Amino acid sequence: MRKTVCLLVCVMVVCVSAGAQGVKFKSGTWDKILAQAKKKDKIVFVDVYTAWCGPCKQVANKVFPQREVGTFYNSNFINYKIDAESPEGKQFTEKYPVNAYPTFYFINGKGEVVNKMTGAGNAEWFISEGKMVVLYARHGGKENFMASIKNGTADRDMLYEYYRSANERNKPAAVNLCLKAMTDEELISKDNKLLEEISLYDRELMNRLVDVIIKASNDGRILDDNFYRDFIYYVVFPVQYQISVYLKQSIQTENWERLNELLDLKAKFADYGGKIYPNGNVLDGDLDISRGRDLFFATPQYVKLCYWAENRVGEEEFKTEFPRFMERLMQEYPLDTLVKAEKDPVIDEIRKEGLTEFLRSFAKGILKRGEMTTARIVEWTDYFWKLSPSDEQNRELCGQWVQYAYNANRFNGVTAFCAADLLARIGYFEQAKVILEQAIAYQKDIRNDDKELMKELEFKLRDVNNRKL
Repeated sequence: MRKTVCLLVCVMVVCVSAGAQGVKFKSGTWDKILAQAKKKDKIVFVDVYTAWCGPCKQVANKVFPQREVGTFYNSNFINYKIDAESPEGKQFTEKYPVNAYPTFYFINGKGEVVNKMTGAGNAEWFISEGKMVVLYARHGGKENFMASIKNGTADRDMLYEYYRSANERNKPAAVNLCLKAMTDEELISKDNKLLEEISLYDRELMNRLVDVIIKASNDGRILDDNFYRDFIYYVVFPVQYQISVYLKQSIQTENWERLNELLDLKAKFADYGGKIYPNGNVLDGDLDISRGRDLFFATPQYVKLCYWAENRVGEEEFKTEFPRFMERLMQEYPLDTLVKAEKDPVIDEIRKEGLTEFLRSFAKGILKRGEMTTARIVEWTDYFWKLSPSDEQNRELCGQWVQYAYNANRFNGVTAFCAADLLARIGYFEQAKVILEQAIAYQKDIRNDDKELMKELEFKLRDVNNRKL
């Protein structure tokens, strides 16, 4: 009985080990492997390596032994390894050139290259590339497959296969293709999870999405509470967010043409804002721009100022528009109205209790008010000062704008630091001193425990008192 149990345990260990095995490589000559591939109508995965290649050893020791890699490759390919410096390896590389090691070939039974990869990737990379090869083979090869994608003859099932199999490099384009193949109703369905995966800009797709949203917002369906809730959450917000992302990308890549295309899309939303939003306005207001919503909810003037200032271009346009922006902003958000918010009961509680997580969640609208815009005002004022004559008129304007930025967001110690620094640099030492003293008092008042920030504010106050820039 004991022997039987031992025997069973040994068998189980062997089975588990076999099941956990990674990629299994066939032995034999290349001609023999190719003949097997032709007979079985399978593709050969070829690892072309050398004995001295470090990355080759890394893949062989770390990636190929992994169970998930073995499961996929063993079921879909005939796997073969060949030393490029062996006699047969030299013959192989004459027909299938190799410029770097490791190189991996996918070759069909006719000896035709289906795909080629170079470098030491991880398990996910090998599996995703392998999936694409399987997909190519199922649709007549890579060239035929990609041609049908590009010329629009691929059907929806084929496009969805492409999306499911696509590697990280191809996934963004595959998402867009699947979305473009959908009907209007499918696009705005709450079950359309692909909207959340959009990452590659496609002008045609984005315009269509906005048009479909406008259509749905005007046909009466948004009067239904359930539809309205799902429509806003699953369709409108993801599209608006993606436009914000594209706007930031356009700024970062200095793509003025795309920036204006996106501003046109924003304008389309503004045309029907009253249909969807209770206050009839799609925008948040330029002082209230937040990190989570960002540039979609800003005015075109605000977005263009971001573009000009960040890329240091359009100097004349910037010098014209920034004063207009500040005049409008200060009229829309008078300081006396903003300061009233500081008398909010929540602020009183913070003064008593400190910034606990519970109170922070209620007070963030006040403590973070203007967090992004006030920082940008200081930055834009600095840029305006550098572009403009250093006369008294511009100095007074810049001083006014910076002090407004601070007072609109006086509980933000970082804004206070930057505002005081700029005021000191343009000669307003006393104003800078007042801001820093107030900022230090405010941080103590609300019991902010950011010791690093307090240290920076105190050091800056010392430098200002010493007239040190």
